[in-house]
Amino acid sequence: MLADGHCVPGKKGEKMNILVVDDETVQLESLRRGLKTNGYDVLEALSAEEALAMLEREGSTIDMILTDYVMPGMNGIEFLKKIREKHPSLPVVMMTAYGAKDLVINALRNRCDSFIEKPFTLGELINEIERTKFNMLQNANSHRLSELVSKFIHQMNNPLMCVMGSAQLGIENLHDGASIKRYMEKIIKAIQKIQVINKEMLDLGRAAQADFEKVKLSAVLFECLGSFGPLFKLKGISVDKDLEDDSLPVMGSVFGLEQMFNNLILNAVDAMDGMDEKLLKIRLRVKRAARKICVSLLDTGCGIPEEYLGKVFTPYFSNKESGSGLGLAVVKDVVEKHNGTINISSRPGKGTLVEVCLPLRGDDLNT
Repeated sequence: MLADGHCVPGKKGEKMNILVVDDETVQLESLRRGLKTNGYDVLEALSAEEALAMLEREGSTIDMILTDYVMPGMNGIEFLKKIREKHPSLPVVMMTAYGAKDLVINALRNRCDSFIEKPFTLGELINEIERTKFNMLQNANSHRLSELVSKFIHQMNNPLMCVMGSAQLGIENLHDGASIKRYMEKIIKAIQKIQVINKEMLDLGRAAQADFEKVKLSAVLFECLGSFGPLFKLKGISVDKDLEDDSLPVMGSVFGLEQMFNNLILNAVDAMDGMDEKLLKIRLRVKRAARKICVSLLDTGCGIPEEYLGKVFTPYFSNKESGSGLGLAVVKDVVEKHNGTINISSRPGKGTLVEVCLPLRGDDLNT
């Protein structure tokens, strides 16, 4: 799926839905027949204006646009500009009898994906469509890989913070053998988590829910809070925990849930930097009637401006200079994979409340 909702064109041989735009009816009919003979689905428009109306109606069902440059009313470049306003990723191939340098430069500036110069054979057109489709697939795969790499690098930052905090506290307590042992154990656990993250990256092809099992949420939460203990101490953060008995498990991935809690905790820690009061309140409640278990985290941090609240789950969005913009995107991804919900409320200078609710297993509720 492309960023604007269009599906990435499939492999060669798979049907594509191509919108062909040409003001000459004979040429339009010839293109339609040739493309359909070669396995493509075709929509037709006699003008840019008609094509834009079809785009409005058909939306993401159109995989590619093949358009003439010279048309009455709106020309090919003007049409391209309109397409890019709402469909920045939709592939566009422009047909033109003019090889003018200025035309090519102008079209490329407006993100035209390819050109084919008239006159052309049907074979040349099919080759150009397939080449454009291949390039779109390559670009989409590269973008996905880039996102995944960024995501995993971000996930490794959490255990690395634990390593750093434990090492610093260990240096400050070199005289205390028991403390050194405790901090070394935390460092080993953090390194083991990094190993798990590396394995996850190598195993990207496995089924999304292959590792789901019965999980006691409070146990995962306690483990995460324990790993942040040295950092809480260094930052002067107090933690107030009130965890209701959650003997009823959720079905989930321990790794995914750890990443969810780690990112939420680290966000709260970052938000409280420079604040006079540094308190993190964590609550776990089992809501049998609603068949769910909810965990809330309330911090006394800087808060989030109202205009940013609707964007915080967007990958790479961050209002912090040093932020990657991936933390809450990772959290949302985990919550959705567990069929849960997440809500955030915040006021600048008053802190932030995050509540995550995950469904309980129906058969466990009846026992």
